[in-house]
Amino acid sequence: MYVAADQPQRGRMAAGVQAFNDQLSADPFEVGESRADGFRVAFPPLLRVSFHVNRATGRVRVLDVMRYGS
Repeated sequence: MYVAADQPQRGRMAAGVQAFNDQLSADPFEVGESRADGFRVAFPPLLRVSFHVNRATGRVRVLDVMRYGS
């Protein structure tokens, strides 16, 4: 997705991923929208990220990243 994007889109993606990672580091339970059993979804610029947060450890596992939006 990143390689196929044009330069402005790459910049938006990179900034969005950095902000997403910073938010996950601070409090993964507050990032994005909650789903059942610790699963969550977030929408950084141009992306949809599905992830799981382990309630006991706070560890995050990214499950899927898709292109989303324009």
